[in-house]
Amino acid sequence: MPSEPSEPIRLRRLPRAWRLTATAAVLGVLATAQFVDTNDWFPFGSLSQYATARDLNGTVKSISIEAVNASGETLRVPLNQTGVGVGRAEIEGQLGRILADPALLQSIADAHAGLHPDEPAYTELTVVRSTRALVDGRPSGEPTHEALATWTVQP
Repeated sequence: MPSEPSEPIRLRRLPRAWRLTATAAVLGVLATAQFVDTNDWFPFGSLSQYATARDLNGTVKSISIEAVNASGETLRVPLNQTGVGVGRAEIEGQLGRILADPALLQSIADAHAGLHPDEPAYTELTVVRSTRALVDGRPSGEPTHEALATWTVQP
């Protein structure tokens, strides 16, 4: 036989106030992060890079780092955890700081030397912006490359 429904449990003032305060604080941080348009407060940041459509006949820009090593070879720096321990998105996120102070690239050379001591050391690093045209959403033609900052690695 079904039992009688019990009365709902009512929260007292202090637990109810605590829950309302916590909810208001989280919503306040979320709203503030949206207005200041920052991802520094992740996961409360705006993530606005996914919020707008792209022009199918526009351009796509990407950042990479090229290195000249001690053997004189020019190669692309592997921006991942096994390459230098830093991802491309992290470089793009710090691009303004790197352009203002290219000495920050020294840490990339140091990371490479620490992770790959058997490979020739980097002697010069260059931040490169590649721009590729799109036609109907597909890559068209050859990309253009622009050197944005260069750093001579310190021993």
